[in-house]
Amino acid sequence: MPDHKNDTAANWFQRHPKKTLVAVTLFFILVIVFGAEKFLEFNHRRQGMVLEAEVERRYVRLKEFRPGASLLLAFPRNHLPYTDNVFTKQYRVEIESNGFIAPSRIYERPDKVIVFLGGSSTECMFVDQDQRFPYLAGRILEHETGAKINSYNGGMSGSNSLNAIDILINKVIPLEPGVVVFMENINDLSTLLYEGSYWHKDKARSPLETLKKRQLVGKLLKEIFIPHLNFAYRNLKKTLSGKEEDEFGGARGQKLVFDQAKMAREFAANLQTMVCTCKAWGIVPVLMTQASRITDHPDPVVAAYIARDGRDTGLSYQRFKALYDAFNDTIREVGRKNQVMVIDLAREVPADKKYLYDLVHLNDAGSQLAAQIIAGRLKGVIAAP
Repeated sequence: MPDHKNDTAANWFQRHPKKTLVAVTLFFILVIVFGAEKFLEFNHRRQGMVLEAEVERRYVRLKEFRPGASLLLAFPRNHLPYTDNVFTKQYRVEIESNGFIAPSRIYERPDKVIVFLGGSSTECMFVDQDQRFPYLAGRILEHETGAKINSYNGGMSGSNSLNAIDILINKVIPLEPGVVVFMENINDLSTLLYEGSYWHKDKARSPLETLKKRQLVGKLLKEIFIPHLNFAYRNLKKTLSGKEEDEFGGARGQKLVFDQAKMAREFAANLQTMVCTCKAWGIVPVLMTQASRITDHPDPVVAAYIARDGRDTGLSYQRFKALYDAFNDTIREVGRKNQVMVIDLAREVPADKKYLYDLVHLNDAGSQLAAQIIAGRLKGVIAAP
């Protein structure tokens, strides 16, 4: 009986001689390359050499959104117990080509550039796009001064003052801004409370990140080939678990031991670095205190929030308030010593639910008020030649 299978195979190779030649050539090239790689690896090992490509890579974490991303975000369900505002819609967050929250770069050739840096309280994620104070303050100033103003929103959830320094040096200075406005408090406080240092190795907010090869390959494969499926899986996982990722999860339930004076010194040193860097590059630095609902007699929402974070840590509400107030005082003191403007939102924004939807995050009304306060203070700086 004739072997039709072999005939079929032979006929295919005979019908496609060029493809066969290319396939065989590629196979032998791969064999040669693999053999050469293994030979060189063996030879290098004998000489005690370890190539840079073989070891883990480290990166500085640039706290920014992915340039070009566009998101629709609903208020997180797990955070509902810690707010008394009502959220009934999704909020659009669009990121421009340099990783800032849009709208930011309105003019190709602006008269003035202002950059706002900070954490989620600057980011204003759950505020309408045209009501986020970094954008709105620019529009108010533009209306009142007649200048064409680009006001950049460089806020991002979890960002602290060390992250802001990285952003300032690597992204903001090239924009040649006239003013940089920096607001932070609670993220620095949390970082130093739970991690003990801005540079604590292998902690959630360490400025350095080490990616193992398998982690890097897996991450790239998911983001290149199945980004939408990966996004849906992460959202489904959060929904089913009812939990958000907790970067300080490893420290929960442990008694906190901290040195308040040391924390204040480190925070002040970062603020000083921000101020000096700006001045060295001819930028006007402006510091802002952080508004909050942290009062002597907290309302139920604030008390519940602090109770959650203070559970089993030995940190009472009164102790937390003292630390938070001290950080705002540090901002004022650094501003006074350096003779730079301090916009005191902590004193000028009323500490109630009309302006803040939780502990420190502004709602639409709070963002509008903050924008008016900021524009009023910056008007003289922007109007100056």
